[in-house]
Amino acid sequence: DEEEIKARFVTAYNTLAADKTLLLDDCRIIQTTLSDCMALDAEIPALQEEIVVVAELIRKCVEENSHDAQNQSEYGARYNGYVERYEAALTKLEELQREHALRQAKADAIGAFMFAISEQDALTAFDAKLWTATIRSVTVHSDGRMVFRFQTGADIEV
Repeated sequence: DEEEIKARFVTAYNTLAADKTLLLDDCRIIQTTLSDCMALDAEIPALQEEIVVVAELIRKCVEENSHDAQNQSEYGARYNGYVERYEAALTKLEELQREHALRQAKADAIGAFMFAISEQDALTAFDAKLWTATIRSVTVHSDGRMVFRFQTGADIEV
């Protein structure tokens, strides 16, 4: 029941926070690693530029076709090639932007976790705010075991 989960959270939290200094040092390393988006930040503008260039090539291709008589199969092949290139760049850009947002969200969650841990000593009673800031999920097994997954990715079984 809920009261048992709350009581076991207190135990799991106290187990995790037994060495707060080591835990916070590990969290800083994790946060730094998660928030390192240098490669993404370099690739995103290049893809944005690629999209602009290919969009202009598509526009020019259509304009040329409307003004000058062209072999339509050659025009279609060239146009379709540009469109495929545009769509591939757009898909890659969206993937990178999602990855960037995901990394930032994880780093923010670790930051909130670190703040909560640094402000809290050993728990003697359930704290709903600490639960929200530190717990990612809880798995309750049929044999009564519970596994608390913290925002850091650490699993504590109680």
